[in-house]
This record gives sequence, C-alpha cells and structure tokens, in this order.
Amino acid sequence: HPYLHSILVFTILTAILTAALPAAGLSGDQTGKHQFELRKIKFELRLASHQKVEGWEMGFVSGPPKTPVWISPEVALTNSDIARAWPQPDADGFVVGLMLTEEGSLKLARLTKSHIGEHVAIMFDGRVGSVPKIMAEITGGRALIHGSFTEAEARRIAEGILMK
Repeated sequence: HPYLHSILVFTILTAILTAALPAAGLSGDQTGKHQFELRKIKFELRLASHQKVEGWEMGFVSGPPKTPVWISPEVALTNSDIARAWPQPDADGFVVGLMLTEEGSLKLARLTKSHIGEHVAIMFDGRVGSVPKIMAEITGGRALIHGSFTEAEARRIAEGILMK
C-alpha cells in the first residue's frame, strides 16, 4: 500500500525530532517539564554526507556525540512544502502528522527516488537534527514525525512548522 510505504520510509527519515527539540524552541526547565515559546520553526531537508563533499558546508548532528556531516547548499524541502501539520496520538504518546503540498510531494518523491542509499539532513532552525539514509522512494504526500512527544510538544512542533 503506497501510503503505508511512505509512512514507513518517512518514519525512518524523521525519527529524529527528539534530538532537535532544543532547536525547535522547546527547552527543559529544572522540573523536567518543557517551556513552549510559540514561534516559527525553520524546517529544511537537504542532501548530506558523512564524507567531505567539495562545496558543501560542514555541520554537526545534534546531540552527543556531535558527529560532523557535510550538508548540500541546495534545499530540497522547506516549510512552504508542508500543507498541514497536526499532533496525532500514537502508541508511544504523540507524533506530528504532515501533509505535503502537491509540489512538496513531487519534490520529496524525486529526491528520494534519485538518491536511494544516500543521506539527507533534516534541519530545524539551521541545526541538523538527524542524517538518515534514504531507503526507498517516498510517495503519497503524507508522513509522520515520530519522537514520543507529549500532546503539547507535538502541537508546538506542528504549529511552528506551519507558521509562515
């Protein structure tokens, strides 16, 4: 089923947001609760490599250890490619559901089809949250971002991605 395939593959691509929570405007306080600052979250998807690539910028994957990665200057997807985002209950808490625009869906399908076996950087506010490997073409225009979020965290992420 294409929809389920897209979710499974995109889940592999996006099971990263937990490490990106500070970059997404969420910060822990002394009680372990999160403080929420409602603001736009700059979302980008770019090709990436663990090997140096001439002309690409070196960055670091969030969280210990800080792993170096080279990021393409070309942005493949941005906030404008997301049509809807919402918190959605899941067995482990909440996830963020995404529906891409028609153009965003085509961009993701082209990117993933032509770069199977390569890596992408999932970035929030200019920080690399994760660098997963593209395992298959992603079609269908829908995806879930997993991270065992609370409802408030998932809502904040969804609202931040949608702010223009």
